[in-house]
Amino acid sequence: MDQQTIISQFEDRAKALGLAMTEVCRRASLHPTTFSRWKVSDRNPEPIGANLASLSKINAVLTDAETAARDDEEQAA
Repeated sequence: MDQQTIISQFEDRAKALGLAMTEVCRRASLHPTTFSRWKVSDRNPEPIGANLASLSKINAVLTDAETAARDDEEQAA
């Protein structure tokens, strides 16, 4: 899986949770600019490489939020 696919999946997961990526980054102790520099865009045709530790932090934040959302759904049922 390439970096752009991983980033896109992170964005999709955050959106499904109703979280902005700036909030996800804040919770992961990463500056939002760092995340944006990982993405390909017209203004950033050659993004910097993301490191595994940072990607792991973002994944952990999203996993925790997904678990909390499931727990809330189960308690509501």
